[in-house]
Amino acid sequence: MKSFLRKFIEFTKNTTVRVISFLIVVCLIASFFLFKDFYIHQWHKIQSYYYVYLGDKAYKARHPQEAINNYTRALELHPKHVKARYNLANLYVAYEDYYSAISNYKKALELKPDFMIARIDYAIVLSETTFNYDKAIQEYQYAIDHPPKWMYIPFIIDNKKTYKYNKGVAYYNQGLAWRGKSLVFGRERYKASRFLENAIKSYNEALKSIKDYDVYYNLGIANQLLGRNYTAGKNYCLAIEKEPMNYEAHYNLGILLDTMKNYKDSAEEFKKAGLILSSKGEANKTRYIYDILNSVNMRIARDLEGDENIFEDSLDATNVRMTYIGGKLVVSDEFDNLMVKNFKTCANKEAFQKGEDEEF
Repeated sequence: MKSFLRKFIEFTKNTTVRVISFLIVVCLIASFFLFKDFYIHQWHKIQSYYYVYLGDKAYKARHPQEAINNYTRALELHPKHVKARYNLANLYVAYEDYYSAISNYKKALELKPDFMIARIDYAIVLSETTFNYDKAIQEYQYAIDHPPKWMYIPFIIDNKKTYKYNKGVAYYNQGLAWRGKSLVFGRERYKASRFLENAIKSYNEALKSIKDYDVYYNLGIANQLLGRNYTAGKNYCLAIEKEPMNYEAHYNLGILLDTMKNYKDSAEEFKKAGLILSSKGEANKTRYIYDILNSVNMRIARDLEGDENIFEDSLDATNVRMTYIGGKLVVSDEFDNLMVKNFKTCANKEAFQKGEDEEF
């Protein structure tokens, strides 16, 4: 009897296992036929992530065409891969295929509307390549007004800080778009002035999170175009303090001081701009700067009756060692140190700080 019971239990066990195994196999087969599209989609998704990995690898290795091919293949398998869309758009920008870039930025933003960096890049391309300033300004504002979902993991990620910086970038580029739009309406002075005012507002918002050369420099340009010479001068001086070896702020300040009939300080800034360009070997720009400097010197000579000591306090480049290495002009460390120290000093700085612009 015991033997019979033991055999029956073993038989039941084996039968149960077999039946269960059979049912599982049947269910799997049935689910494959019932949900075939789902499984195929998941398989394609896995493949697409692999191609994105290959694309990223080629992107970092600076093999753009290989990266494009991999991202394109990834999107054929999984069209909703946002990162592949975004990186592909960036590569098309590098190839100057701006309409393909715009198309891919738009598709990425349709999938992820709060993709802030993609929206800013999309707006930059709209503004700087297709000159669609109105659309670009709208896109910058959307990026500013729609922050991504906050994510904070100590020492790993804090996208609130990232958003603050990106917000500054959006405001800065929005200011550039407003200024670009003002140039389109250059002959209609009221409209042009209104757009420049908007540019100034955007730059000032950008300064809340980004206090760098570009923001101060462009704020100086916008105020200079509006005839606010003292405010423009203040901002050029701040830009110069940030990057004393960037010739553009010195050059624009020279132009500004010339229009203010402060010819001595104007000549000083033109001389600095010329020395910076000369040290970099940019002969054509240097020649142009010195042509303007000669004109300013003539006005100084006329007003000061030929005073030959107008540059007695300025940096004397003739006393600094220079040499040629490999066919390029190289200056000594002494020259570098003197230039940075001297060029950080902004001409007419105190007057700009004390002066106020008249409101029209």
